[in-house]
Parts: sequence; structure tokens; C-alpha cells
Amino acid sequence: MTHIRKTMRIGMASVVASGLLVFGQQAVAEVTFERLLNAQSEPQNWLLPYGSYNSHNHSNLSQINRSNVGDLRVKFTQAVGGSHGNKGGTRHQQAPAVDNGFMYITNAWGLLFKIDIRSGSRGEILWINDSEPESARRMRGIPSLLGNHVYVHPSYYEARLLKIDANSGETVWDMSTTAPVEEAGTADTRHSIQPLAVKNQLLVGATGGVRRNFVAAYDADNGDLMWRFYTVPAPDEPGGQTWADDWSAYLTGRAAIWTQGSYDPETNLVLYGTGEPGPWRDASYRPGDNLYTNSVVAIDVDTGELEWFFQEIPNESWDYDTVNPRMLYDIEVDGVTRQLQGNFSRNGYYYSIDRTNGDFLYAKTYTVANWTAGLDPKTGLPVEYNPNELIQTYAPGMALIAGDPTSAQNVCPYYSAMPTFQPPTYDAGRMTAFIATQDGCFSPFQVEPFAHESYVGKSFPDIEDGNNQGPQVGAIWAVDVRTAEMVRSIRTEIPHYSGTLGTAGDLIFTATLAGKFSAYDKDTLAELWSFHTGTAITAPPITYAIDGRQYVAILAGGQDRSGNARRPELKLLQQAPSVFVFGL
Repeated sequence: MTHIRKTMRIGMASVVASGLLVFGQQAVAEVTFERLLNAQSEPQNWLLPYGSYNSHNHSNLSQINRSNVGDLRVKFTQAVGGSHGNKGGTRHQQAPAVDNGFMYITNAWGLLFKIDIRSGSRGEILWINDSEPESARRMRGIPSLLGNHVYVHPSYYEARLLKIDANSGETVWDMSTTAPVEEAGTADTRHSIQPLAVKNQLLVGATGGVRRNFVAAYDADNGDLMWRFYTVPAPDEPGGQTWADDWSAYLTGRAAIWTQGSYDPETNLVLYGTGEPGPWRDASYRPGDNLYTNSVVAIDVDTGELEWFFQEIPNESWDYDTVNPRMLYDIEVDGVTRQLQGNFSRNGYYYSIDRTNGDFLYAKTYTVANWTAGLDPKTGLPVEYNPNELIQTYAPGMALIAGDPTSAQNVCPYYSAMPTFQPPTYDAGRMTAFIATQDGCFSPFQVEPFAHESYVGKSFPDIEDGNNQGPQVGAIWAVDVRTAEMVRSIRTEIPHYSGTLGTAGDLIFTATLAGKFSAYDKDTLAELWSFHTGTAITAPPITYAIDGRQYVAILAGGQDRSGNARRPELKLLQQAPSVFVFGL
């Protein structure tokens, strides 16, 4: 791939290497690994995805609180481009990073912006790095800050990792992250999330397509590959026997990495949730448990070795991936302090897993989940799971059987309605986790099974399939992490698709597909404030402070791809991607 380098003058601005637009030079403080480890002690900044390595997506800022949030006003907006109308395919699901008054944000077309936000009343673009990707679609997470550099994947469709000078905006290096075809099953490596900086390396996750996906680590100095862990094991690796076919289904097994990981410095493990197996609508094509799909995997950051895993649904058939961010916290269970990871799964259950060894502790439903009669309290597996069967059916009539139109009728929950990339928030004082998303049921179908042959290096054939989607509504759930019991919830007419930000001001912020950005009381879930942006929101909010004044920011201008766009109140919304910044 060739990337054009160009130089020209535009008034006081200059366009330099790699399509870089520079509107002034601004030095930034070095972002050390020590700062990242203690990111929560810098609530004025937003240095990591979900605010910290523990993925609480919670801020200690409290200047904006439930007594004054009604006075919140727009302070400024900043357009970031990338709009191609309502049918452009760009989803704008990313959030900005903020470091000492400077904001870094990508758009869905591969541009990285550095914006001076120190005035609190306007944003001044200092430079734009344009790596000129040949195609684009979406990117999730925030740009990765480490040292005096910014690291990004510029495009979903191009396997590239860029190191960019945070002061000048110039590209230092542009590395390919494509996995070997003989290992991955295809040359089509994709990334939908930004890298995660840990120590002196960048952790990247692969996703999408017909392939084996992976987590890999690259050296932050020179871009060298340090290790790669495939989320679908090869036949001669532990777990390889769980793909019990003779047509190499493991090479099209997926187990995608859709969200940035959570890092535990005590164990030196990074935890990722993985996606569904492929093809998800036909479990008979991939007999066996299909490790490590629908799982949480704990990987040693230094070696890339798998330390433990927990699979929620072996051989599943509803696209119930479990990729929502893993919240790390320590709580007392049965009189003993346990180091846990908690997560909202797309299958309708909230799980509590020991993050040191992967032991299942407990899980409860937070919405209707009729695909199983329940979970085994000892193993955490569905009670219908039979280890002696290669094809699992779970609750009677609920499993999708390719070619059987009577199967999988009115299955709850609908996979597209449940939490995927939308971050939850954890309030340690209340020991409560919150998530804002959507809720409903569906009836998936596939007219015929896939032929038992290898699809390595090619797409699955065009076989008629689809979903009969039921009514979808918005929902906010609050779960007591000590028991996994839901303690309160509300429904809203329009679905949420942006995730949930919590603050020490007793507030949670979230947004809807209709462009409504709202603040809710943590204790009652009463809506206390809202603002209509006029364009769909599919990105999570963040908060930061400048000179002691708190602000809340969100990227508006997303695109819904879940079927809700057919709703009369949503189908005419246009994309107009801009960062909205609010303050008192």
C-alpha cells in the first residue's frame, strides 16, 4: 500500500508529511506508564479507554452533580468531518482522549485530530494527521497515548498501526498488523478498536470477516511484533479439539475482539471478551464447544500466554458474543475478599468471575433470557449443556437450527439489542454496575445449512438468512455486583447505543439513537437533564476538567445499523459528526 506524501502552504498553516495539517506547535506532557497505572488520580484527564485500566468508566469529578446538572449548557462544538449522509456507512463509535487541555480524537475516515480545548469555550484544531486509508467504516475506543506519541489504527478495513508525534502530528512509523495467511486463514485482518498501551507495548485486537482473530502486542518504540495470541486455537493447541470437524472450521472461527481490554497490574493479565463463532447461524458447521468464542480470556502481557478462560455458551447460535468491557474490582464474597471481573453479557446475564484464575462465582439475568432455563450454579454453564454432544440446543425450541423454520422463535434477548461495545460504568461506593442499551427479542432464521467444506480465504456463500426483529426499547439497568441481582431499571422509548459514564456527582450520562444526551440520578434513575443534538449518537461520553472546571463531551453523528433506523422518528436523521462539550 502506498501513501502519498505532500507539502504545501495554506496561509499560516502548512501541510506536511502524510497529509498532516499543522496549525501551531503545542508541547504535551509525557504520558508515562506510571501515569496510565494511576489514571484515576488524574480525573481532569481521560487517558485510557473507559477512564482506567480497570474499565470502570467512572470519574471522580463531582463539580457537575445532581443538584446543578440542570444548568448544564453547550460550551462549544467541534466538527470532525467524515459525513457521507445517512447511508455513508460510517458509524462514529469512538471517544476522545484528553491530556492537560488537549483532545485527541479520530473520525470514521482515518483522520486523527489534536484540538486545543484549554479555553473551555472553543476548540482550536492544532493538527490533523491523514494517513489516507483506502477505505473506512468505524473505529471504537480512544487514541492510545504513550510517551510523547499517539498510536492509532486509522481504518477498520486496513491492518495498520501508526505512531504519531503528539507535538507535531507527524507520522513516525506506519506498520502492518496483518497476520500470516497460513495461521489466520485469510489476509483480511481488521481492527475495530484502537490499541491499548500497557508498559512499552501496544495491544491490538483483530476482528471481523471469515478468519481466526487474535490479540497481539507491538513494541511502542519500533513497532516490532512481540507476540500474538489467536482466540481460536489450532488443532494441535489446547482447545483445538473443540472444533470437532474435518473441514478446518477453526480457520473461519472468528472469536473477534470488539472492545479494548482491561489490564490488571497485580496479575499482569489483560482480559478480553470474545465474539461469537462463525458462522453463528449454523452450529452444525462447527461441531464442538468452539473455544475460545463467547469467552473471557486472560492473557499474560509479557508473554502472550493464555493463563485462563471462561466460556459462557459452548457452540452457541444467537450471536451472543461477550465483548462488553470487563470491569475489575475487589469485593467481599462469603466473608472473603475476591478479585473479580464483572461483565454484562449479550446473552442477558451479568457474570462475576475470579480474575486471578477464571473461577465462576455467580451470574443472574438483568433482562429476559429465555434461550436457557438457567445457569448451573457451580459451572456457570447453561443447565442444558451436554458435554457428550457436539451440537448444543439449550432451551427447547430456542436454538437456531439451519434449515428448520420452526426453530428459534421469539428468542430473548435480541443480540443486537444487548451490550456490545457500549461501555458500562461501575460505582465502587454503591457497589453497583450500570449499563444503558436497548432491549427486545427476535426470531433469527437460516434457510439451509452450510456445506461441510472449507471456506478458508473466501466469504461464506450467500445463503438466505436474517432476523425477524421484535419491538426494541431503550433500557438502563443497575446491578448489585455483590449478588449480580438487578436493583433498578428503567425503559425509554428510543434505544441507547452509546454506553454509560458515571461520575462522583451521583450522575450517569448516556445518549440515544435519536441524538438525545441525558443525565440520570444514580439512585433513582430519574432523568435530570437532556440536550438534543439532532443527529444520532453511537459513541460513549467522557468527562474532564480545565482549571478546576468540569466538562462532559460526546461525539454525536453516528449511524445505527441495528434495524432501529427504520423507525419513523429515526430514519431521516442525518450524520453530522461533531464533538459536543457541555459545562456549567
